Amino acid sequence: MRGGRPLATLAITTIPVADVSHALADNPLAGNAVHVWRIPVVADPALTHACNGLLTAAELHRGKRYTRDEDRLRYQLGRAAMRCLLARYLGVPPKQIGLEANQAGKPQLDADTLAHIRADIRADTRGANSVIHFNLSHSGHWVMAAFARSFAVGIDVEALSAKSASDRVIEYVLSDRELQVLRGLPQHKQTAAFFKAWTSKEAFVKGIGVGLAAGLKTIEVSVDPDQPARLVSAPPEHRPDLWQLQTLEFSEDYAATLALALPPAAAPQILDVAVDNAHHVLEH
Repeated sequence: MRGGRPLATLAITTIPVADVSHALADNPLAGNAVHVWRIPVVADPALTHACNGLLTAAELHRGKRYTRDEDRLRYQLGRAAMRCLLARYLGVPPKQIGLEANQAGKPQLDADTLAHIRADIRADTRGANSVIHFNLSHSGHWVMAAFARSFAVGIDVEALSAKSASDRVIEYVLSDRELQVLRGLPQHKQTAAFFKAWTSKEAFVKGIGVGLAAGLKTIEVSVDPDQPARLVSAPPEHRPDLWQLQTLEFSEDYAATLALALPPAAAPQILDVAVDNAHHVLEH
């Protein structure tokens, strides 16, 4: 089944650290609005302490499983930032934001949180978790999160690494047709092309909430790094005709893609926020 058209290229709006609350007030998350947050990961004992103060006992225990400090910090910051941003959007303290995963591992608000949020938000009739949709990804020096009110979102970011793009991984991710396109590109473009395709597929399967169970080879996307992100085809049960993909540009060596559950004719309003200091996302 044919997928939706790509979105227009977006400009990044950099919000000064003191203006996060004002930015949200000036750009409400409503209707077709989507907010994308880019949060830098910087090794800092004070940041680690701030994150840990926002995590549950279960999250702290899971964080201890990471053997590398940088992996642990990305996880801690991702969970803490997501909780604080959700608290801002829902108008509750961060400690009241409980998170759980669906069967495929996609994070969502838990039942206790939904029972405590404001009645005007909870009155949404499209299902318990439709009060807000969100998704999270982290890699290298970045945590990225996406939020929307009216439709599902998926996001994925990956640091470009030729070492990670082994033949085995490439053949696991790409279909035969995509692999042919990749091999036809100049050698110096192939790493960027692979990660563009990989983040496109990951964002889509995270958005539809099925994870890798969807089978990445059954989903086809645009591969050429010089072309806009596009969902070419996917199994009909995933309704690819109702999804759009957007490449999120980076000045560094990263690939990132946003997936939106919007019909092709719908025009999303996307605020792409680059935060210069992670501490100010965690303030509440």
